[in-house]
Amino acid sequence: MVKHVLVPYDGSEPANRAFEFVIELAKLYKASVTVVTCIVILAHVDPTFNVAFLETIKLQKEDAKISLSKLEPKLKESGIQFKTDVLEAISVTDVLVSYAESNNVDLIIIGSRGLGGFKKLLLGSVASAYLSIQNVLF
Repeated sequence: MVKHVLVPYDGSEPANRAFEFVIELAKLYKASVTVVTCIVILAHVDPTFNVAFLETIKLQKEDAKISLSKLEPKLKESGIQFKTDVLEAISVTDVLVSYAESNNVDLIIIGSRGLGGFKKLLLGSVASAYLSIQNVLF
């Protein structure tokens, strides 16, 4: 039974479609929904960049919170139980899996970038990485 659904959200069209799908799914199963946005933390090596680095992370978190807050009216209107969260990650895939495990998530619905061929080979995607490890979790 699906009781808790996680949907990573980055503001893209595939993420919007996944979000819309999750709302309908949650209504159907009376499940709670968690919407997360990940801030990618790139390792810095030069200590002189610490202030700028920390300020950049702060601004990214603020932007992520604003983005998630725009989803809240739709979530409230749906009548489902929900929460939103901003996660910091070096590896988005790893932090999503860890978050899902520690928060009793039954299902993760994630949008795909729709990349194909050479672009997918070079850039990869969180959805592809997650799909490659999902059998470990479920």
